[in-house]
Amino acid sequence: MKVLDVMTADPVTVTPSETIRQADGFMDESNFRQLPVVNGRELVGIITDRDIRSFLSGSRYSGPEEWDKAMNSKISAVMTTQPITVAPDDDLTDAVEILLTEKVGAIPVVDEMEGLVGILSYVDVLRCFLDRLSDH
Repeated sequence: MKVLDVMTADPVTVTPSETIRQADGFMDESNFRQLPVVNGRELVGIITDRDIRSFLSGSRYSGPEEWDKAMNSKISAVMTTQPITVAPDDDLTDAVEILLTEKVGAIPVVDEMEGLVGILSYVDVLRCFLDRLSDH
């Protein structure tokens, strides 16, 4: 089985110039924990709910103005650059091993020619596993 068979195609993305507030809102609305950060179709990073929580933890005690300033910070200040990626044709077993070994919730799926084409999350993997169990 390949990554392509299980990944979420055309994931919700953000750009480096969008704000932490916008990324946090997208995550809340869509119930996502990770968002690929793109410039066009080129993957330039990933931002996670953990990144945001960690970034904001220092702003909480500072007061409303500091909190608002932190929420209006650019994603580029918080995102992980050069995230681990997989290709659509990579073996799913290898990708799941990366999820486990690196302790990440999702991995962007990048095609050399097309750029970002999907994201593979642990939820995608569990859904595949559940489908397989249901077939038996």
